[in-house]
Amino acid sequence: MGLTDLFRRGRASETTAPFELAITGHGVSVTPHLPATIAHLADGTILVGPLDMVAARASGELVKTIAINAGTPPSGPLERRAMSEGSIVTYSSAERGTTQLVLSVGMHGHDELLASVSVLPAAAAWRIVTDHHELVWPAGLTLRATGNRGAEHGPYELSASSTEIVNIYGPLGGEHIPAPEDLNAVGQQRIDAGSLPGVVKPVKHYTFEGDATAQRYYYVPLDQTAIMLVRVRTATALAAQTFALGDQIAQTLRLRS
Repeated sequence: MGLTDLFRRGRASETTAPFELAITGHGVSVTPHLPATIAHLADGTILVGPLDMVAARASGELVKTIAINAGTPPSGPLERRAMSEGSIVTYSSAERGTTQLVLSVGMHGHDELLASVSVLPAAAAWRIVTDHHELVWPAGLTLRATGNRGAEHGPYELSASSTEIVNIYGPLGGEHIPAPEDLNAVGQQRIDAGSLPGVVKPVKHYTFEGDATAQRYYYVPLDQTAIMLVRVRTATALAAQTFALGDQIAQTLRLRS
């Protein structure tokens, strides 16, 4: 049974339900219109843009993006601010050093890319929050979200490059939880097994290598019966740094609070 089958059979009753996704952290919560690509840059900035950023840039038209500059949590709502016609529009609480939204040239409101923006009492690290689960979002990973639950690898995935991909499947329970030996790709063999502390209980993981590629699968317990299966795929030369990102995700993934 392939992973596509696992995903579809594990959530067969939910594949047509609307998918909800929000980005929270640094005192704010934003809900992007989907589909979208959202990057978490090394300096902590979140950049929201079209799903196919390459095609958008190649079109020759202005690409609409919103940068969310991470700062301290604002104490009031983010309000639209622009000094003159044609200037860059920002949304902020006008408090120095707090989190703010910066719109790209030509944009006059955040509603073109964001369905909602709200202020949280406090939140440090950026998190991805869906209608089912949430996880800490490591810097350097880009979120591509179609919102299509029936897609081959689910409604969203994370990537550091075209060869470093993180997919999340589930929830899975009972017969839908695969045995580690069923996850071995053609040309690969299992080289390692271990565990990490998790939110509910330890997260078991299994690593496979072969043909200059590597994969690690994490079995993340949600409760006493169900798991999320996290798959990290990478070039073997990049395995250490990519698996470190996967470790962060697996250790923080939990049911939505």
